[in-house]
Amino acid sequence: MVRTVRGALLALAFLSACAPTPTRMPANVSIGSGMPASPESAAADAPPRILAARFNTLDVVHPAVWSGTIVTTSNVASVELRTNQFSLNVPRPTFGVFSFSVNVYDLPAEFLRRYSLRIIARNTAGVAVEEDAPFSIR
Repeated sequence: MVRTVRGALLALAFLSACAPTPTRMPANVSIGSGMPASPESAAADAPPRILAARFNTLDVVHPAVWSGTIVTTSNVASVELRTNQFSLNVPRPTFGVFSFSVNVYDLPAEFLRRYSLRIIARNTAGVAVEEDAPFSIR
């Protein structure tokens, strides 16, 4: 009996150590609509910067439309949204502005959980900057 309880406590401790730690909301990430900021000019060889990111939600209840706008310095060549389950390259309609809108349809159960959403901006030299935000699909 003691061995069973000890084994169960050990398994519980192991599983809780594997649970993802909650991600804090960065100051430059928000939820709502509209343009979150204006792009800033930057030299081509300057480090990239994520000035602001605005999403319609970071708690997607599927089926739904998930959309957002990421504003960067003008030297950012690409923005990627990434979790450990998916990656999305965000289209750039103009310098320093990246916008997307995707339909989130019925998903397998293993996709329905909390994530850390990595917002990665890269310049043409491949130098990257990243912001992490809490994100969930249910």
